[in-house]
Amino acid sequence: MGLPKPMNKIIIFQLILFYSVSLVSAQNILGPKMAAMGNNGAAITDVWSIMANTAGITAIQSPTLALNYANYFFDKQLSKQAVALIVPIQNNYLGLGFQRYGITEYHEIKAGFAYAKKFGNSLSIGIKANYHQLKISNYGQTASFSVDVGAMYHLNQQLILGLYFNNPALQKYNNTTIEIDIPTTFHIGATYLATNKVVLASTISKSIHTAIDVALGIDYQIMPLISLRGGLSLKPFKHYAGIGFVFKKLTVDTAIESDPYLGYSPQISLAYAF
Repeated sequence: MGLPKPMNKIIIFQLILFYSVSLVSAQNILGPKMAAMGNNGAAITDVWSIMANTAGITAIQSPTLALNYANYFFDKQLSKQAVALIVPIQNNYLGLGFQRYGITEYHEIKAGFAYAKKFGNSLSIGIKANYHQLKISNYGQTASFSVDVGAMYHLNQQLILGLYFNNPALQKYNNTTIEIDIPTTFHIGATYLATNKVVLASTISKSIHTAIDVALGIDYQIMPLISLRGGLSLKPFKHYAGIGFVFKKLTVDTAIESDPYLGYSPQISLAYAF
């Protein structure tokens, strides 16, 4: 027998506050390609790198627009919507990213402008300026700014090394009645092209207020149009899976995250290269 809708919303609201406020976690949710590979964002190149290591957008070869929708855990109201636009201009790359996460009683907005540049064929560096807005019923709303920085280095044709910082300046939300930080996290990782069809990825992440997390992932291209993906992360232990489809200029990526306590979270992304 299910819970009444008002009670269900109260439980969801309390869970969001527990995971997002007390664990200092404004949601920065990666796109389904990186999510399906264990939330690996340090050294994977993708349009959604704008939400992770911004240096990764330098792999985008033509203007690309992407839309993302994710549904979280056991209630359709708890969701994330995101959009990304990447525009390459020779060795310079401009990006816009926007995401909204939450429910009516609690939601976060993060919008950012990114700039990345290639230095030769090996090194890419990116920086992103972010605007954050947080609204909680009965507490009001507040806003703040932060900066993310990242770099990727192609050691050879098979191995990519990457690292990025979220909010290294330790920015916080202003004028809140409860103490809420903007997460400061450091990520370092690598991607290895094992064969022309198999990509392995790993990322080590550390936040000021949480334990070290390790993510492992794999992408297997079973045919030119279809890739199967899987991954896991350790703190907390979660496993992930997904499928990617590429048809001419259109890319469709899907992913599902399994949390041992909160259940399954699916997401889908559509990207079109102009």
